[in-house]
Amino acid sequence: MSNNTQNQQLQKIDSGVVPTTISFTPGASMDIGWLPEEERKALLVEYTQGMLDIGKKAQELHVDSAALKKTLDDLSLTTRGVAESGNAVTISHTQTTSIGRTEVIMGNTQQAQSGKLSKSQSGEKDWTPYYIFGGILALVLITALMNGYCVILHCKSHHILMVIHLLKT
Repeated sequence: MSNNTQNQQLQKIDSGVVPTTISFTPGASMDIGWLPEEERKALLVEYTQGMLDIGKKAQELHVDSAALKKTLDDLSLTTRGVAESGNAVTISHTQTTSIGRTEVIMGNTQQAQSGKLSKSQSGEKDWTPYYIFGGILALVLITALMNGYCVILHCKSHHILMVIHLLKT
């Protein structure tokens, strides 16, 4: 629906005459004349709010799309310039916007030719340090328990307090 049509509908509501149809497109409309006047007013207000929301979302998507296009143009221009000067180049870019997640890799190297991003480039979390820490913690706990020590663990971020106390017999 054009802004002109939408403004005409708003003017009709303001002037006290409640329209009996809602125009979706130039060729498609819905007759709401059978509804009581108050329900038509409420429906038109809701419809207008929905159209404003759609317009706002379209504008956000347009801004994100234009920014992504500019970023990709800049990256490709830089990649082309470096490659033309005879240097090896790999450029990767990952971004998440209202459009969705975009992952790009460009260049003239084997990595770029493969088209595969590394785990860090694709945003995948590396759990290896956590596994190592957990293994060391388990080893310390098992050793302490086998030797009859009292073990107190406190983790502030998860509000966990664990007390293990074994006596040697």
